[in-house]
Amino acid sequence: MHMVYQNKNILASRPQPKRKRLLLIASSVVVVAILVVIGVLFMRRLDPPATTASSATKGEVASPTPTPGTPATQPSAMPASPEQSSTSGRDKDNTAANNAPLIEPSGTFVSNHHPNLSGQPAPNTIQSVCATTPGATCHISFTKDGVTKTLPEQKADNGGATYWNWKLQDYGLTAGSWRVQAIASLGSQTKTTDDAMALEVSQ
Repeated sequence: MHMVYQNKNILASRPQPKRKRLLLIASSVVVVAILVVIGVLFMRRLDPPATTASSATKGEVASPTPTPGTPATQPSAMPASPEQSSTSGRDKDNTAANNAPLIEPSGTFVSNHHPNLSGQPAPNTIQSVCATTPGATCHISFTKDGVTKTLPEQKADNGGATYWNWKLQDYGLTAGSWRVQAIASLGSQTKTTDDAMALEVSQ
């Protein structure tokens, strides 16, 4: 009787074959699923999307090749680059500025109408100012006996003014009476103003 009871305990303590088999199958399924997920992730990392080599597309994903019999889609128009936009904006600004009414030049065309070439008693250094439309150009000319000397053309600042500091000798003005004119230009417009007084240059 004792022997039979001991044999029953041994049989009860042994794991059931069916339960063991189920645990083995479940473990295998889990391992296979993990391996599949790892494989998919690894393949995605190895195959990045193809990019076009054109500088116009700037590395965008290549569009799929159309299959035979299907119409190819037309590429959309490329937006204007910032540089093109800024250039067209500048062109519009320049056109608007050139169409602005030109103001007749005014100002102190020569600071001293009786200079001396020697610098004594009057200095031979002169300041000139021309006021006109902002963005227009202005230059000052001096004419005597058919000879004309000109200060270099300058563009008027935002206040519409141009300035020169110069010496008589720098532009070849000799002794005598010189007619003074300021000439302003903007686009196709030109306006001239004569100084009320001549420039009387002495030795």
